[in-house]
Amino acid sequence: MEDAGPREDTKYTLGSVLNHVLMHQTIIGQEAMAQMEMAGDYPDIVVGCTGGGSNFAGIVFPFLGAQLRGGRKVRIVAVEPAACPSLTRGVYAYDFGDTAHLTPLTK
Repeated sequence: MEDAGPREDTKYTLGSVLNHVLMHQTIIGQEAMAQMEMAGDYPDIVVGCTGGGSNFAGIVFPFLGAQLRGGRKVRIVAVEPAACPSLTRGVYAYDFGDTAHLTPLTK
């Protein structure tokens, strides 16, 4: 950020929280699917942590995509920390995606 911020010819993007991150995070789920195939098994339940959403999407999206294309049905479970829940408690409002407040406001 220190290098990109002051430069006119450079842009900086977060590696978490924002929607564009979801696609490259799916490598997590793709690797999990490949490992399950190597083990000769398939999960009944896929559990993913939530916060900004990219880790959850990373593990879940490939399994969900396979299911939507007619593959095996899996139960998808989102979990959150009790100390800082982002789904079940708190204020649903616009906020910055980074502590420096350099990103656009997002819900």
